Amino acid sequence: MKRKVLIKRFSVFRIVVIYAVFGSLWIYLSDSLLALLFRDPKIITRLAMFKGLMFISLTALLLYFLIKRYTVTLSESNKRLEASMETLRRSEQELKSVLELMPVGISWSNDDGEIEYMNRYFIERFGYLHSEIPTVAEWFLLAYPDPSYRYSLVSKWYSNIEEANKSGAPVPSFESRVTCKNGMVRHTIVNTWIVPGRTLVIFTDITEEEGRREEAIKAQKLESLGILAGGIAHDFNNILTAILGNISYAELFLEDGHKAASALREAERASERAAELARQLLTFARGGEPLVTDVSAARLVEESVSLVLRGSNVKSLLRLTDDLPPLKADAGQISQVFNNLVINAVQAMPEGGTITVTAEKVELPPHNRLDLPTGGYLLISFKDEGCGIPPENQKKVFDPYFTTKSHGSGLGLASAHSVISRHGGYIELSSVLGEGTTFNIYLPVSDSSLPENDDVPCKPATDIPHDLSILVMDDEDTICELMRRMLATVGCRAAICRDGAEAISLYRSALDAGTPYFAVIMDITIPGGMGGIEAAQRILELDPGARLIVSSGYSNDSALADFRNYGFCDAMTKPYKVTELANALQRLTLISASR
Repeated sequence: MKRKVLIKRFSVFRIVVIYAVFGSLWIYLSDSLLALLFRDPKIITRLAMFKGLMFISLTALLLYFLIKRYTVTLSESNKRLEASMETLRRSEQELKSVLELMPVGISWSNDDGEIEYMNRYFIERFGYLHSEIPTVAEWFLLAYPDPSYRYSLVSKWYSNIEEANKSGAPVPSFESRVTCKNGMVRHTIVNTWIVPGRTLVIFTDITEEEGRREEAIKAQKLESLGILAGGIAHDFNNILTAILGNISYAELFLEDGHKAASALREAERASERAAELARQLLTFARGGEPLVTDVSAARLVEESVSLVLRGSNVKSLLRLTDDLPPLKADAGQISQVFNNLVINAVQAMPEGGTITVTAEKVELPPHNRLDLPTGGYLLISFKDEGCGIPPENQKKVFDPYFTTKSHGSGLGLASAHSVISRHGGYIELSSVLGEGTTFNIYLPVSDSSLPENDDVPCKPATDIPHDLSILVMDDEDTICELMRRMLATVGCRAAICRDGAEAISLYRSALDAGTPYFAVIMDITIPGGMGGIEAAQRILELDPGARLIVSSGYSNDSALADFRNYGFCDAMTKPYKVTELANALQRLTLISASR
């Protein structure tokens, strides 16, 4: 439009100038010529009238040609301008069509701060309609409700724009946390471009990418901690074995009502709590890979809820259907996760309340927000009615040793996160202060079905024959001496060795002498020497009927959970007591009797 006005003004001005120049030249030249050729005033007067008529005729003709040319030029200019405008509008529409498909939030505003356009992604991602944020100022108020944060961000933005206008350099990008209409805060990178009459802003949402990056960092931390925790817990369990074993051994010699009995029981309970702490450490330690079988999620949930809520003032509401598919999971580890979640719920409701557990099968599509493989999962939710978790703590709850409890270890949720991750699943939480907390767990389901009765009946125990010869392989002197005394208590003789090579040699000698050992109790890990798994294979080559018991401080070691596949007849997790040792030997007598 401005160009059109300029064309009009320029053309009219040119016509006026040409007319003025022509008129001036005509008057000057015609008057001078008449004064030069004629002296008679009458003749000059007559010729002047004729000259005036000629001037009118010639100027009319001149104006006709000038105006005609002007109208033709103006018409052609209008046509070109109109064509340039159908093109401009088409280009703008095509641009908007492209912007509607962009996976980033795009908006632009005019020089008066009025927002003229927002693409579909902007509206869907942040939730605000154009009518709710007609100006940039109103966008700032809603997107950045915290006054101090808003002031800091807006000041920085305008300062960057001012500097860019002065230097001609691009406006630097910056990060911002946008509060959406639904209250969710999204982490974005903001890029700004200044064009004549408009300010273009692009919001790139990196919330999910940031979450995945944090998960990767957390996994690396857990792996590093797991290596350390595994070694510590193993050594710790060896020490606890000596402590708990000696306590249980000492209890055998106390008469009823002895003054030391209560003290020993307290020490025994303290040792068992320490053992539980070591087991939690081992849950996310390296080597704690789950032994996956088909298990019933409903049964594990019911057992955990029943166990933890017994004697508490918290009620349970279980919404578990009969047609739930089985999980591909390690029953012991998943039970520990469920126990931890129920314990947390109870502690969050000191005045009582209800914990609601629901389960349903879900199908996750490709490229889902959890970044899990496509397929079927069981979504199990634990919801309490407690005080909720503050927003600043929600990202820390799965960190090892983070706790807000005066007596907490900070390992419950950390081990839960590790277990679920090792199972190929995902755990997340949502919490609102004053309303409660919900933990959602996604675990892969099995394609097979559970047997009608998956409980293995226990055979009745029998007395242990006396004077049995037992070979004990362990690198800890205190444990070896303890095992000698404990075995003597149940009427067995103990032979001691420190590593697998010595165990093989002793077993071969006893076999050749016709006095084979009744059983061999073998530690899995022998620093600097042959461990129990390799030694077991060598002994079984010598004697396929050898009765081998695996013993380890790594409670999550696959050789403990799946001991039969490694050639062992039984397993004992350190620390253990005299009764547990006796029970293992009783089970071996049943095996011997059935052969």
